[in-house]
Amino acid sequence: MELARPVTIFHTASPEFSDAPVSAYQSIIVDGTRHLLNAAAKVGTRALINTSTSSVIHDNLTDLVDASEDLPILRPPQQKRIYSLKKADAEEAIIGANRNGGSDDRALLTCSLRPCLAFGEHDIGALGKMVAVALQGRSRFQMGNGHNLYDFVYVGNLADAHLLAARTLLAAWGHPRPTDPNSLVDGECFNITNDDRWLFWDFQRAISALTGHPIRPEDIVVIPKWAGLTMGFMSEWFVWAISRGTRTPNMTREGIRFSTMIRTLNTDKAKRVLGYRPKVGMQEGLERSVRWFMEEGEKKRV
Repeated sequence: MELARPVTIFHTASPEFSDAPVSAYQSIIVDGTRHLLNAAAKVGTRALINTSTSSVIHDNLTDLVDASEDLPILRPPQQKRIYSLKKADAEEAIIGANRNGGSDDRALLTCSLRPCLAFGEHDIGALGKMVAVALQGRSRFQMGNGHNLYDFVYVGNLADAHLLAARTLLAAWGHPRPTDPNSLVDGECFNITNDDRWLFWDFQRAISALTGHPIRPEDIVVIPKWAGLTMGFMSEWFVWAISRGTRTPNMTREGIRFSTMIRTLNTDKAKRVLGYRPKVGMQEGLERSVRWFMEEGEKKRV
């Protein structure tokens, strides 16, 4: 930091650890953020944009419908996911550091972006697993009734949102904080989506079609949510027993819940304040993403 003396910092998302101890979430997500804030203050950084998560306002159990940024950050007992709790701690530290926690016009300005489920090239996590399912011919299996709407965001659009936030923060640096709440950027949080809601299982089947495995409506096998949760429970215990707790199963109850719930976010604030508009549509984003995975798979076969 002393060498680079950055004017702008993008504090990007921490990975979700599946097998790390609880202490890792604290040391990497929370303590790491505090170290970064301290260093940024010392070298005179002007703008810091945080990549948070929409799960800080979601209990990750019930439906989240058209949620806006003014919903409260959840704490126990409503919030049980350690990842969401620690990301909330990091976000609060970053927002609290805005203008040195006061009205210092020439101090660090901060804001936080809360993306929905992001996808794109190199996404070996969420999208990579969906592509693998499609290539195995398992996209015809659907958990629940399939009526659950989801917000997604193509990673290129998410990157654009970060740049917009940076430019808006830098334009605000050195000036008093506006009194109009509708124009505030520093010290604020913003939901980021592709502004095009899809049914969750239509998203999975679109991926399958792009891999060359289209799913006909008559071929869809619907598994009731209760049955999926039972299967997830059995999978968790079986993998725990044979690995003595060192491995994470592919099927979990949490994964079943996420694939059967509604998760939608309101992006009016990001459009109004940041001027955010997704440049890459859902279908084009999926085509780019799946093409990358298919080309990578071809390279490995060669």
